[in-house]
Amino acid sequence: MSNTVKGWIAAIFIGLLWGIPWIVGTPILEVMDAQVLVWARYTVAFITLGIVFNVGLSTGKMKKKADFKLTWDNRSDVFWAAACGIVGQGAFSYLSFLSLEYITASENGVIQGLIPILILTVGFFRHNARFTMLQMLAAVGAFVGVAILVMDPNSETNGFNIGHLICLGSAASFSCTAYARAKLAEKYGSVATMFHQFIFASIGFGVYLMFSGADFASALGIFSSPLRILCIVILGVGISGTSYLVYIYAMERVGVDGTGMALNLMPLSSFVLAVFALG
Repeated sequence: MSNTVKGWIAAIFIGLLWGIPWIVGTPILEVMDAQVLVWARYTVAFITLGIVFNVGLSTGKMKKKADFKLTWDNRSDVFWAAACGIVGQGAFSYLSFLSLEYITASENGVIQGLIPILILTVGFFRHNARFTMLQMLAAVGAFVGVAILVMDPNSETNGFNIGHLICLGSAASFSCTAYARAKLAEKYGSVATMFHQFIFASIGFGVYLMFSGADFASALGIFSSPLRILCIVILGVGISGTSYLVYIYAMERVGVDGTGMALNLMPLSSFVLAVFALG
């Protein structure tokens, strides 16, 4: 099996997997607000990758590509790592969970399906990427599909509302840092790159929560039921902690745009899971 085929398999797996967060986050949001959930999610994620990183180095199965230094000379990489963590991870997750207060999980998943198109748009304006005819048709189809969904007056949310815009902001947050994430991974390695980004996301939201007076103690609500414990494990360890390694593996083999197109599968998995899990 060629590396390209393996890359597409990984990309398709991620496209299906990443439709799940907005579903598994729903039980946790019953006991805490979206801000605290984001902090808890990425704290679990960076601890997970920290263990993976150190075990990999100690056993010799993983090697550092380059040292990530918090120095002035390395300010560009530090800035983009922070941006990828706070905006591309933290804001992406926070806005998506926040939108669930106004729209359904299945609507959220469909709007998140715009991520591939937004990534291509960023590539077009910032990296001189060019749309193929197939990509342009997919973009038009995606926007038409989302427009039909959000403008439907018979939907559970009675048509367009602020939640749809919040969710679009979530998708844009992830998309605007996709190319930077790929460049950092090429330089520092996938595990180290995501480890640093998750630290920035956790610390960034932790500082924000302290100044906003959020109730950190509400994070203990995770332990109020086995279901919520399972959900935070899926979010922090699975979908955040380790799935991004698969995502970067796919990017290294089929590119940012190719991996992004596979994310069109997110609405499908969100809708199917929402129907079976949430009715």
